[in-house]
Amino acid sequence: MLFNKGRLDVVLDAPDVVLYGSPREARFAEITGRVILTSKLPQSASSLIVRLKPKYQNPFNPVLSILWMSDITYAIVKDGQIDNASIEIPHDSSTGQQQWRFAMAIPGNIFETVCTPEVTIAYELVVEMRTTSVCNWVPFSKLSRSVPIFIKRLPAADSAWATIANEPMYASAVWRSSVEMTAIAESRVMHDAQSFEVTGVVRPLYKGMRLLCAGFEIRESLEGNLRCPTQETSQRSIVAKCSCDITTTSLETTRYSGPVASDMASGVRFKMEYPPASVPHRAGVAIDQEIQVFGTVVVPRAYTEIQYDIATGPIRVSHELVFSASIVDEHGQVHNVRLSSGIYVLPKSTQAPVDLPRYEHSDKDILLAAGRRWSLDSSSVSCLPSWTDSMNTQRMCLESPPPAYSHMIATAIHSS
Repeated sequence: MLFNKGRLDVVLDAPDVVLYGSPREARFAEITGRVILTSKLPQSASSLIVRLKPKYQNPFNPVLSILWMSDITYAIVKDGQIDNASIEIPHDSSTGQQQWRFAMAIPGNIFETVCTPEVTIAYELVVEMRTTSVCNWVPFSKLSRSVPIFIKRLPAADSAWATIANEPMYASAVWRSSVEMTAIAESRVMHDAQSFEVTGVVRPLYKGMRLLCAGFEIRESLEGNLRCPTQETSQRSIVAKCSCDITTTSLETTRYSGPVASDMASGVRFKMEYPPASVPHRAGVAIDQEIQVFGTVVVPRAYTEIQYDIATGPIRVSHELVFSASIVDEHGQVHNVRLSSGIYVLPKSTQAPVDLPRYEHSDKDILLAAGRRWSLDSSSVSCLPSWTDSMNTQRMCLESPPPAYSHMIATAIHSS
């Protein structure tokens, strides 16, 4: 027991690192945490290094792993001297723990984490420690520990990317001048391991059509060096889907009150203004009125069946929401109609809101200082404005119309 090295643990303040902005505009991020050494005897660290390095998910096929860079190294203790930015907590005899608090910076243009069967971009944080005991009979020892860490990216709060992502989704298109399809959602941003609600509307422009099935699905597109490191390929897959067959019988036997039908297993509900007409031996429901489809898509957990959006890098990931419907025309032919619109799968934001100082709190602002001097001069001359001056002021206000904000209204996305 005298030669027990002890146990080395790494406790991170957050299991992931979030970068804000594109790789060209994102600032550096920090990895903060604690290195804990548990031993019966107090030991002094002669060297303590934290290293962020790429991780091979499949060591027998390294082509699938993409390396971003060389290791990023930060020395907490070097030659027995602790770095000024780190804090050392002495050995506690009751718990047997010594701690070192650290904070290391990583660049803002680092690649995000990707985990797919075709390609992998993964990272791990490795801590290596060389210790010497205060007792002469305990020899020199070396300890190491590694923990996985995920690199994620979010749009900056004041960027055009964030403005577009936070807009509500509205996509509309007309199919063969017969049926108009519309997809509506409160936002284009969805998070993994959560439910995303979307509304679809099927409006008839021509009589004689019937609706067999309707639903929603999330499609993921990957582009880059997926299989060969020298050739770019693309791949598309459906990562989440909810759909339901619509029939007159299912609408009439629903337990919901009113003309609303629901399939709880698929997360799809239908709503009509009037009860549908019952036609025997005919599949589907006649599209003789506006049919609203309410869907709830369950987004998978990230890095399992879905990836976060990545705009630049060796692997680019994008997503789209598809509103699909099976329509029977007047000749009895079945058509699968799809309406798609781009969405963003982003991690949850952990950034606290920035409390910026108010404008009047600035003591060095030239305009504010001039305004204060003008108010002091005006207060010293106590005279009321004449009736002519007030009329001139009112005329100037009437001649200056308010600014127009029509150019800021978001336009709808039309698909064909």
